[in-house]
Amino acid sequence: MTHTPHWSVQRQAADCLGVSERTLHRWRSAGLLKPGEHFRRKFPSPNSPLLYHLERCEEAMNHACARPWQQMERAPQCSRENLKQR
Repeated sequence: MTHTPHWSVQRQAADCLGVSERTLHRWRSAGLLKPGEHFRRKFPSPNSPLLYHLERCEEAMNHACARPWQQMERAPQCSRENLKQR
């Protein structure tokens, strides 16, 4: 039987969860993954690598996917005028 550790480095967590490392970053930024609960630093330093709790991350993913589509965030609507100003 293979033992999967609770806390995994970012690359391993991304592979196990079936997403990219960039997606993990976006989920952290969006607040889907919360510090201390879903991820933490390996050492108490701002440059320390991140570790992810695989079971909790998977639960957060399942919870987010179970929401009705009306509650999911949407991209802001852009009008042609707004696009021309950019």
